[in-house]
Amino acid sequence: MKNYKPIAAILFSTILFSCGDNSEEKELTTSPTETEKTIDGTKVEQEIQAPKPKKDTHVKVSKTEDKLIDEIWKLPEVQALSDKIDRESKGKRHLVGRISSEPSDDQEYYGISIAEDNGEALATYFEFRIYPDNSIYYYDVVEDQELTLKEWRARK
Repeated sequence: MKNYKPIAAILFSTILFSCGDNSEEKELTTSPTETEKTIDGTKVEQEIQAPKPKKDTHVKVSKTEDKLIDEIWKLPEVQALSDKIDRESKGKRHLVGRISSEPSDDQEYYGISIAEDNGEALATYFEFRIYPDNSIYYYDVVEDQELTLKEWRARK
């Protein structure tokens, strides 16, 4: 019997502590209301539209990075591909722009990828580089070669 006492004590402690107050429970939120008086003096409660929370993404981008992606997004080739993907997928798939690399000791440019979000992965179509002087280059991953936009367009 003596061998069962420590086991029983541990089991009892575990049950006792697991049944405690759960302070992490979520509170139910109710819509805020506003009371207004009408002309005849009666009070009427109306539901106030709460502001919608901003969609939080897992990647935080600075204003500079947003501007760089916007510059790439304005390119006619990117716009044409975006329209094509939206049209062919009936709005189910979209192109996205993302920062693929940032300036560092080894490189002076931002890498911008234009990819299709197909629901399972990002399929990259274009890779661009933007240098500090705001010059934009297309990066050909197959040839491992950087091209000016003029050179890239001439090759297509």
